[in-house]
Amino acid sequence: MKNAIILAAGKSDRFAPFTYEKPKGLFRVKGEILIERQIEQLKESGIENIYIVIGYMKEKFFYLEQKYGVHLVVNNEFGKKGNLYSLYVVRQYLSNSFICCADHYFVTNPFIEENSDNRSYRAVSYQTGKFREFGVMCSDADAITDLTIGGKDSLAMVGHAYMNEGFSQIFRKLMESEINDFGVASMFWEEFYAKHMRQLTFYKKEFSPNAILEFDSIDDLRMFDSEFLLNVDSEIVTNICETLKCNPNSISDISVINAGLTNVSFAFECNGEKYVYRHPGGTAGNLIDRQSELFAQLAAKKIGIDKSVIHMEIAGWKISHYVQNAQNCNFEKSNEQLTVAMKYLHRLHEVEPDESVKIFDNVAEGKKLMDIASATKGNLRKEFADLVEKVERLYSLVKADAKRLGYGLVLCHNDTYELNYLYDEKGEIYLIDWEYTGLNYAANDIGSILCRYDWSDEQIERYLKAFVGRTLTEDEHRYYIAFIPISAFYFFCWGLYKGSVGEDDGFFFLSSYRNLVRFIDFALKSYGEKE
Repeated sequence: MKNAIILAAGKSDRFAPFTYEKPKGLFRVKGEILIERQIEQLKESGIENIYIVIGYMKEKFFYLEQKYGVHLVVNNEFGKKGNLYSLYVVRQYLSNSFICCADHYFVTNPFIEENSDNRSYRAVSYQTGKFREFGVMCSDADAITDLTIGGKDSLAMVGHAYMNEGFSQIFRKLMESEINDFGVASMFWEEFYAKHMRQLTFYKKEFSPNAILEFDSIDDLRMFDSEFLLNVDSEIVTNICETLKCNPNSISDISVINAGLTNVSFAFECNGEKYVYRHPGGTAGNLIDRQSELFAQLAAKKIGIDKSVIHMEIAGWKISHYVQNAQNCNFEKSNEQLTVAMKYLHRLHEVEPDESVKIFDNVAEGKKLMDIASATKGNLRKEFADLVEKVERLYSLVKADAKRLGYGLVLCHNDTYELNYLYDEKGEIYLIDWEYTGLNYAANDIGSILCRYDWSDEQIERYLKAFVGRTLTEDEHRYYIAFIPISAFYFFCWGLYKGSVGEDDGFFFLSSYRNLVRFIDFALKSYGEKE
């Protein structure tokens, strides 16, 4: 008796931004949900036992069990391993099995077939020009004899496969024997098959090039279904259309430009203009206060230090003008850029905040991130107890000194460094990325620049003088230098957190640690404290 396994665990990054909202297999194409169409075709051909391997946004597939009586199997390793591992988690169900992917579109039902010999086969079609699929060569008896990654003007693996009971038994035993070997779990299942081609025989089953569709990009999909954006059921598309007063089909040339922890962004064109859409990231709640960000973003537009923003909502999404030919400022080479950057900070600090803006406490926020990171990195509070104690002690001294010097909390960016200062083709400078905004001491905005680079004392003095506008008094110097380790502590903890959730921990992770160690004892000593 035949069954089917549908692989639906992957994220399909090439289909961002729409895969930020749902997996590709749940896209509506020509009026039908991709995976539902495939399930119905399998059932039409008499296949009742259908196993679907889910991972990314798995909960969005849960309804399929009730609607179609399919069996869901979870692969929680989808982000780290290849689709071979998805077959591994359902290996006990491999028998006379169709192997499919959730995003395949079969123009006609390929599962209603003549296969009296019950031969294992791989669907192939002739691809003209270069392609990224697996290329194949076959014997005169139609057995696949060689496999290449990519190819040109030849047969390619496109669509589904069928493994008979004998093939499945060998494949299952090989997986169980080798899944923990180096690199095996990260393979595509076709690569694993190629590794054991002498033990596993696939025959080709050739389809016409247009019979099985594997959409490689949004533009590719839209060529097949011109109404895709009209029917995609996407809040992102709705937000764009309502903000720009446009039709979904006016949106084109979508390309991801950033995908991080706190947000993911993509560029697009609409009616001849280029824009950027920022979509909030999944772990933003651990880092970002959206109310504070919204206030600061709108204030930055009003005072002219970030004119790019068009609209932002408290939910975190934002639409901005695309800054043409944008480049990062280089303060080490340009005194003019540094001067403007410091003026922008002073303008920001003069803004009167409302009650929606929260306090951004470097030490409290840093310790929160350190505690979250401890879930996967061990007891970090214990490991860095000496540094935490010193930072807490220094921050208490600095806050008392701020009160003596008459420095209160002001609206701060809290993430100032060169990468967040852009200039366009006209030389106009933009201070961007307002996620970390909050009430803080103004000194933190210069401290967050100084703590992320391995700069000499002379370089640091140049920045301090540019920020204050003159040579600092002894009191001022002690106070501002103290903010280097205070700022460094937060960004060190930020790096710990990012690393704990599997993200890049930033080029300044090590530099922040170095500056924390370099300045903490010096700052404590300047306040009369023992090291």
